[in-house]
Amino acid sequence: MVRDSEPLSFSPEDWQREIAPFDQEGYRVQQLYSWLHSRRVLDYGRMTNLPRQLRQILERQFPLKLTDSTHRAKGSDGAAKHLFCAADAARYEAVFLPSRSGASLCVSTQAGCSFNCSFCATGALGLTRNLTAGEILHQVYYLANDHKLASYRVLLMGMGEPLANFQQVLRALKHLVHPEGQACSPRRITVSTVGIRGRISLLAREAPGVELALSLHFTEDGQRQRHIPAARPFPLVDLFDELITSNGLGKVTLEYVLLDGVNDSQEDAAALATLAYGVVPRQRKTVPPSRLRNRFRGFNAYHVNLIEYNPSPGLKFLPTPYPKAESFQNYLKASGVNATYRRSRGSDIAAACGMLVAGKDRPKK
Repeated sequence: MVRDSEPLSFSPEDWQREIAPFDQEGYRVQQLYSWLHSRRVLDYGRMTNLPRQLRQILERQFPLKLTDSTHRAKGSDGAAKHLFCAADAARYEAVFLPSRSGASLCVSTQAGCSFNCSFCATGALGLTRNLTAGEILHQVYYLANDHKLASYRVLLMGMGEPLANFQQVLRALKHLVHPEGQACSPRRITVSTVGIRGRISLLAREAPGVELALSLHFTEDGQRQRHIPAARPFPLVDLFDELITSNGLGKVTLEYVLLDGVNDSQEDAAALATLAYGVVPRQRKTVPPSRLRNRFRGFNAYHVNLIEYNPSPGLKFLPTPYPKAESFQNYLKASGVNATYRRSRGSDIAAACGMLVAGKDRPKK
């Protein structure tokens, strides 16, 4: 039985079991599921093709307790940040990101985060709790409705580590791609992760085609594990071995936030280019990019997404100056690696990468 779960998390099979005791026609499940997950209507009273008696039963037995956004902030670049507060006081945020190529919805999978990455304001909050599949979906549906979107990309890149809340994330993904729900293409969904042993391969098997953004950020184990403590049990050799052998993943992108004087040297660029070809370098050294291009001729490289760092009060890091970041990007390109530089979006409303703190004061370290 699933009666104690959030109803927005229910699969068609769950609903079939739940409403069977009320002797309803089998096709009512399809109608109900379509209202919730295709039309994004989260009010039983508006489901006009369902019998009044069934709507009353649903209101009484399966209330939709999801809380609408309690605060919305709009940035100068069109980004909009939404704050959600659950009944148990858990707080989490989602961000609408418009662009010429279409909108993206960046949603949270946890309220807070336990990973405590040194450069991330969200991680310094600590973890309140995992979000349910229904709470994850509700962010998507609420933002899509609020911004009147017919299509969009879904980025599981908000608060939290998605693969640390794997079962709820997987349930949400299955609803998003369900042909009678939003029918999203898996290629329009990206899951971000720092890497948890066994979870990347599991994602590839359970949600084939979904894209992966690996939060790499550092090219050497010692430095990566110092700044990303959760990386300690999963060194780069093992991480890339699992990444390479996880058949079924969609496009994989290596995410790399540029921190001034920390991970933006020519040695870092050479090591990152080598990692983009799926090889963990044995030693760090500066080499001409043409040597790497020739060495890996015929290899397929992962796309590298260089990220402009968003400074947060209490955190000591600064963004790499743009001329240096451009030189770093050009090195990767000369090595044969496709690399883009992502400028900050929504930073003026604290909605950019690593800045989500659910309306709380910035951490002090």
